[in-house]
Amino acid sequence: MSRKIGIVTVLYNSESVLEEFFETLGKQTYKNFILYVVDNLSPDGSLVLSKKLADQYQYDTVIIENSENFGVAKGNNIGITRAVADGCDLLLLSNNDIALESESIEKLLFGLDTHDADMVVPKIYFYGTNKIWAAGGGFNKRNGITVQYGQEEDDRGQFNTDKKVIYAPTCFMLIKKEVFSSVGLMDENYFVYYDDTDFVYRALNKNKKTLWYISDSVIHHNESTSTGKMSDFSIRFLWRNLVYFSLKNYNSFYASYIVIYNFLYVLIMLYFRYPKNQWLIALKAYKEGFNLYLNKRTAR
Repeated sequence: MSRKIGIVTVLYNSESVLEEFFETLGKQTYKNFILYVVDNLSPDGSLVLSKKLADQYQYDTVIIENSENFGVAKGNNIGITRAVADGCDLLLLSNNDIALESESIEKLLFGLDTHDADMVVPKIYFYGTNKIWAAGGGFNKRNGITVQYGQEEDDRGQFNTDKKVIYAPTCFMLIKKEVFSSVGLMDENYFVYYDDTDFVYRALNKNKKTLWYISDSVIHHNESTSTGKMSDFSIRFLWRNLVYFSLKNYNSFYASYIVIYNFLYVLIMLYFRYPKNQWLIALKAYKEGFNLYLNKRTAR
């Protein structure tokens, strides 16, 4: 019997992308899945549209309505917990600003089994282009920031080989349910951004799990439909969470180096690259990241 997959997606201002997301899920060759739609009190029509689309398509859909915007990390945790309780064997964490190809899930699952992996991710294109958004990923040791392999490159077949990787965003990540038993859930302190980085880092570096990039599984990503690319919101949480992530996960020497290096980058380089109000947001966010880490340590 095929394994049941719980697909968890978190809604926030997702109305413009939902129809294609639901539609392409409905065309999957792999059918044994349940879609868990976790609505974070979206101010647009995301929830209403999700209910309409759930009635329109025949696959099982569970809609969870949160009383407030809990953020992506907690939203995912709510969906993951429900899916595990419902007996799902695998969890597929998924953005909803994506379009799937018909065999995206089937090929991802085949890759999981072929490589005996704990987690797998597909090749991801920028929507409507032949440019790669991510073909797995890693870390830039100089600044401690994640990188997505192949980003902005035209696909010429250079990423057509499966590969074990040390990072990938959870834009579309298939995970064995047992991983959550040993690694735990997403750290809800992040709210948004770096929650997936933290989870993957804990899984691979502290729990010895494996993550593979599966080259023939493909999706298309319409980036930043919820938060807005380089919005004030994005700048705040990206810099806040980089500090928190580094202090939490890296050894003290490397964490100190990363925090100082990036602070100087924000202080000097971004003064000339950001509008002044966003530069001030980045500086304030840096302090907020320190406080978040210290408060977490104090609460232990």
